[in-house]
Amino acid sequence: MQRLSLALLCLLPWLCGCGAIYDALFPGDVKRVEVHELQSNVTTPKLRPGLQITVSVSALGQEVFAPQQKEVSAEGDVLLPYVDSVKCEGMTIEQLRQVLIKRYSEFYVNPQVAVDYVPVSAGGSSPYGSVLVTGCVGSPGPVSIPPTRDLTVMQALSAAGGAGMWANRSAVTLTRELENGEKQRVVIDLDDIGNDAATELDVVLMPGDVLNVPESNW
Repeated sequence: MQRLSLALLCLLPWLCGCGAIYDALFPGDVKRVEVHELQSNVTTPKLRPGLQITVSVSALGQEVFAPQQKEVSAEGDVLLPYVDSVKCEGMTIEQLRQVLIKRYSEFYVNPQVAVDYVPVSAGGSSPYGSVLVTGCVGSPGPVSIPPTRDLTVMQALSAAGGAGMWANRSAVTLTRELENGEKQRVVIDLDDIGNDAATELDVVLMPGDVLNVPESNW
């Protein structure tokens, strides 16, 4: 029994690089799937402290105030001309716009309100969320999703400084948590994307995705 335990310990680094065998021996709450089985996890961005927005208001063809950049405060509100503090945390942009139309209707006839996100706020926070890139890359950490929401695996890795010299490029994992709490994981071979033009593997990432580049064990 001791010999078997020792053998498993010796094999553990190799097993970590071999996803299917590792998952079979050490099952967890992450479901291994193929790329075509990976589910989307598209969510509508919600306002939260630290995000910045632009707001402008006009009425009867006259500008009430030009576009102004405002930041959602730690208390979850924004301070705007004439209506003071407006609670907005947890709202979508359209929900806030409707609230502002109602508020400005107290002062103006048929106000026209324009609200939009600032793509990346001063602190680097994106309203569209971010993905976490970990492991053997140049600069591990969060990568913001752009307004186009078309951040792919290769783009995220590039933004994180690229795969390192000792990276196991054939065993990159993408883990995604769905709204129901289920987690899915796919294994991606970066060389298949680059050398074989397997663009279907260059998955469009969703907020909260974790992209891990393991080190090679040899």
